Amino acid sequence: MTVDIRDKGQEWLNDSEQMARNIWLAGLGVYSKSLEEADEQRQRTESLFDTLVEAGREVEAQTRDNVEQQVRQANRNVEARVQDLFCRLSGVNPRRIDTLNTKVDKLTELVEKLAKDA
Repeated sequence: MTVDIRDKGQEWLNDSEQMARNIWLAGLGVYSKSLEEADEQRQRTESLFDTLVEAGREVEAQTRDNVEQQVRQANRNVEARVQDLFCRLSGVNPRRIDTLNTKVDKLTELVEKLAKDA
């Protein structure tokens, strides 16, 4: 019986060592798997980040264009209102000023031509 107990003890010790080794290896496997999953997650995160950055660039460009168009339109509207207000308050007609400017330009040309001929 002593032999059987020693054999059983040795067998139990070998089984315990193997079990401890398997637990150790399982822990290493978990560590390795977590590293792999962390790397995959990092790659997905980087890819998503790059996609979001590109989409942000497009939105920024569109927004900038829209804002610039709205500012130009607002400037035109303000200028038109100021011009209209000036005309109403001063009584000056812009078309009439343009006509007068054209006549002055023609007269200037004629005077210069007469000055050359004299």
